[in-house]
Amino acid sequence: MKLIKLLWLILSFFPQLIIAQEVFIDSYGKEHIYLGTTYNQEETFLNTGNGSIEWINISTKQKMTQVDMLSPSDFWNKLTQNSIRFYAYARKGYEPFWEAEIDQNQLQFSEKEGSTNIVIDLKNSSLTHNFVAFFHSHDNIYGFIRRVNKKASCEISAKQPTSIYEIYIDYQGKIFEGCAYLA
Repeated sequence: MKLIKLLWLILSFFPQLIIAQEVFIDSYGKEHIYLGTTYNQEETFLNTGNGSIEWINISTKQKMTQVDMLSPSDFWNKLTQNSIRFYAYARKGYEPFWEAEIDQNQLQFSEKEGSTNIVIDLKNSSLTHNFVAFFHSHDNIYGFIRRVNKKASCEISAKQPTSIYEIYIDYQGKIFEGCAYLA
């Protein structure tokens, strides 16, 4: 809990919103926002034209043109407008095994019964310039989701997709560490 509060304090002094997520245009002129999950040589994108999540082959992605970078708040707005949420789960080798879902301002956490209202604060890390979403509830659940370097992606197992997001949840004094992906 002290670590999360310290990180919160550090990032509060550096509120510069630099980048959050890449926007691409495909060969047909369709706009796609990179969502950061990779599996079997394919990656997830939000098709902004129809709001669907699409798996696009990495070789096809290499032919796409990056046209923009969304700020954390713009990225979050696109996610919520299209009913896309973060799903999270225990990282490989970490126990207990748990799951969580963050949908707009709601947290469902397998360690706690029911849904919990949360407050979300979006930042860019002043250290890595990557997306960070801090959240907390009135009943003392604290956490954050952060984008990691793609080369250091979060992975549960070889049979599961990898993601560019990791999550930490502080619940009843216990830290739950895991991977998060958008779906």
